[in-house]
Amino acid sequence: MNDTNTEAGQNGKKRNKLQLLVRLTDMSYSSLVLLWLLLAIMFAFAYFLLETYLPAHAPQELSGLNPWPRFLNALYFSIITATSTGYGDIVPMGISKALASIQSISALLVFAICVTKLVSQRQDLAIREVHRLTFEDIFHNTRGDLFTVRKDLDIIIDEARLASDMNEENWENLIVCFQQAQSLISEIPEFYNDGDDLYTIDPKREKLLMEAVFRTLQRMLKTLDVLDKSGIECRKNEQCLMELHELINVVERVVPLWQEHSPYQKAGAFAGIIDVKNEMKNMIDAV
Repeated sequence: MNDTNTEAGQNGKKRNKLQLLVRLTDMSYSSLVLLWLLLAIMFAFAYFLLETYLPAHAPQELSGLNPWPRFLNALYFSIITATSTGYGDIVPMGISKALASIQSISALLVFAICVTKLVSQRQDLAIREVHRLTFEDIFHNTRGDLFTVRKDLDIIIDEARLASDMNEENWENLIVCFQQAQSLISEIPEFYNDGDDLYTIDPKREKLLMEAVFRTLQRMLKTLDVLDKSGIECRKNEQCLMELHELINVVERVVPLWQEHSPYQKAGAFAGIIDVKNEMKNMIDAV
């Protein structure tokens, strides 16, 4: 039982030390500077008291002075000690050696925390910039890939109108278009991760992204309509039908999340995407 209590006490001390360190690192720069100055003044006052009551344990060169000059010299020695300059014109003796050592360690700790906070802040800014550039790249790639899907669909539409038929390569291209659209649309919620304040898509970019998705789905609807009018049964190609159903499922899953997390758009902004999706679903479900 005693060993358990001892271990618990040690753990409690460790937690208290960690909490103290966390509180220090959470302090602002102005608070840390103020703490450093207060420590310097407190130790200067301690050196002053040593010279007053225990001259043998006080720093040299403080004796024989009036109170105010003596305190100012003690403050000077305290600041020199805190900055680890060490000119040597005033030398600690006796107990003041221990005080000077404690002050030097305390001042270096406060200084180290300031440097750490500064480095951490710069790293955080660098991470934010890298994160922003990464998402900007993802955004542009997403729009660019959706544009590529639309261009591929245009080729399929033109060939279907001319030949009134679909060869194996065209079927494969159509399936790839559906698969690529699934992948691109499913990644849209990543722009709205909860608790992630490193990147926030702005209203203009969100509008462009929404327009790209709408145009892509609209082009797919047009493709299905052209195939149907050309007598090409998209429903007879099992893989094509499967990928089309999966695309509709992706849109049905993503749009509510997109609408929920969007800080800019209202419900009506997603109506066009939902309407095109419903038209596509009705077309492929029709007998």
